[in-house]
Amino acid sequence: MIQEKWLIEDEYKETSIAILQQNLASLRVKLNINQEEMANIIGVSRQTYYSIETGKREMTWTTFLAIVFFFELCEATREMLKELSVFPIDLYIRFNDKQNEIYEE
Repeated sequence: MIQEKWLIEDEYKETSIAILQQNLASLRVKLNINQEEMANIIGVSRQTYYSIETGKREMTWTTFLAIVFFFELCEATREMLKELSVFPIDLYIRFNDKQNEIYEE
């Protein structure tokens, strides 16, 4: 069973996904990459990515994480991502706390 500390509230997920989805094109263009390149980066087809970016398809939490971590790694989009407040910092903190526990054992 998954420990409760790893669970993210559905409302947080839905809100974060909606905000990111509204800003996907701007973030992607800021990196000067096309939809096909972005699709390859996150492991989906170009058609799937296009549908997500245009709001014709809902983004899954897994896809959200792939996209948000990619944009966080890119210096050109990091600040914009921070302004959108969609980076799941709680998840990052929980992961690092767990890593620290493992290394201390």
